[in-house]
Amino acid sequence: PAWQHLHDWTISVEDSIRRMQDPVDKLKEPEELMDSQSQARSGLFQSHVIYQVMGVGAVGVGSLVSLLAMGYTSPALPSMRNDPHFSITHEQESWVGAVMPACAFVGSIAAGPLVDRLGRRAVLLHLTWPLVLCLLVSFSGGQYLSWRGLAWLAAALCLPVLPLLYPLPETPYYLTRTGNREASLSALRQLRHTAQLAVKEQEEISKKCIASEKSSHVSMWEIIQSPNLWPLSVAAALMLAQQTTGYTAVVAFASSILDSEQSGRDSSSSSMLLGIVNFLCTFLSLYYMSKCRRRYLLLVSAAIIVCSLLTLSLFFWAQSTGGYISAIAKNMSFVPVIALLAYIVGSSLGWRIIPWVFVVEGMPSRVRGKASAVVVAINWASAFLITKTFSWSISSLGAHNTFLGYAVMTGISTILIHHSMPETLHQSAAQMDQLYQEAAKSKQQ
Repeated sequence: PAWQHLHDWTISVEDSIRRMQDPVDKLKEPEELMDSQSQARSGLFQSHVIYQVMGVGAVGVGSLVSLLAMGYTSPALPSMRNDPHFSITHEQESWVGAVMPACAFVGSIAAGPLVDRLGRRAVLLHLTWPLVLCLLVSFSGGQYLSWRGLAWLAAALCLPVLPLLYPLPETPYYLTRTGNREASLSALRQLRHTAQLAVKEQEEISKKCIASEKSSHVSMWEIIQSPNLWPLSVAAALMLAQQTTGYTAVVAFASSILDSEQSGRDSSSSSMLLGIVNFLCTFLSLYYMSKCRRRYLLLVSAAIIVCSLLTLSLFFWAQSTGGYISAIAKNMSFVPVIALLAYIVGSSLGWRIIPWVFVVEGMPSRVRGKASAVVVAINWASAFLITKTFSWSISSLGAHNTFLGYAVMTGISTILIHHSMPETLHQSAAQMDQLYQEAAKSKQQ
């Protein structure tokens, strides 16, 4: 999850400022570390803040690029259709929206082994170069049409990542896991304001690495056995159900849904409004996640989503019938905008966030690494299928039947998952593990 990588980067620095120290940075006792720290505290305090900001900034920009890639389809497709020098079919449009989740599915499988083998910093650096290459290709094309400009902007945002990442070393977690504890402690000394904090955090990282080594020997067979099968099934169902609400497809094709040919309204301003609401709802979801039970939020979220999708279905059905009803629908072009706004708010309250929260809070600690990789792959695979079939479903089944299908699947999946999902609010990892163990024992009896 993004917040775990963010934590890793906030504690990462090492060789880049060793020029301020002795060439050979030997592992010292805590007392010696305190002496050396106190001698240069004023300079190091500013350095560790700067490097923390650099690490957080690199991760933040990388996250922004990934979100731009997810939302690229919505504003780009109308621009492609209006481009006189470019033609695109409905099948090609579906691929424009589906390529990103398809590649994310491959990336979710490869990310774990690559990070373990190369380290987080190296992986991020190597991932930046293809995006920079896209920037150069877009620039050399010499055409600055809006959909090309959007791609250019997303690629250009990768440029700040390079100078932010290059001065940073690998994370202390990776250095400790690969046996380089001395370098890990040296990195922590630069980021932490006192030597005691550096030593204490190094001990915590060492314990996590030992636990991680034990969990790395977990087989796939053990993951699907009791007591791990229950939380794995719930997590997989949550990820699959999240996509059957149609969220990825709706976000990717929001401008197409609001296109003036269908709703009688300019889609660009409405899409911008949807983006602003989506942004604001992020803060709303953070607040409610810390206050409300997950199962309750799922029910509220599902109720809003189902009502929104049924409203969209009814509106597009009215448009397709013709006659007096169709005329009424054309005079109510604000309906799909309001329905999509409600849909985004409802998704942000539960179905957009809770599947990812459950992976962190609800997965058994021993199998969390490999089990999380499995459910994330399920999420992106289902996102690809839903996004790829969206255009086909609109053209073949009709918009009203498409949104009706999403509403039905959302309602059914919510009912099924609500009764099987354990509550994770204010529950520690040890408490969740104990819950699964007790459930497995009671089943055997």
